[in-house]
Amino acid sequence: MTLVAGTIIFTRDDQSYFMVKDDVPISKFYTVRMHKHENDTALGSLLEGMKEQLGLNLNNLRLGELAVWHSEGRADSIDSTSLYTFEVVDVSLINFERLAAVGMEFVNARHARDLVRNVDMSGVIKLD
Repeated sequence: MTLVAGTIIFTRDDQSYFMVKDDVPISKFYTVRMHKHENDTALGSLLEGMKEQLGLNLNNLRLGELAVWHSEGRADSIDSTSLYTFEVVDVSLINFERLAAVGMEFVNARHARDLVRNVDMSGVIKLD
């Protein structure tokens, strides 16, 4: 099994917001397990989880970038997890109450500074 992470980003009033799991003491990105022996793909596993677990309308999301998230903040690859970012088409279609019920929330990028600092964009191309 491989862990795959994802987040959704939207901008309101020149402020960016990231979807995160509200964990103490520091938030984390949403994660799912990919089962290679069942021929799962990373993106497919993530999208399935976002649809089934989070109740998100996948037609309201656009794949943005692929990065590497160091879940423990290490400089090596031991804690590396693929991180997919999605942009919201219409924020009004996001069911914030449903997300809160499963422990997810949107936080201002300023408040997610430590989490975002553990994202490595080097060597990753933007997906258009």
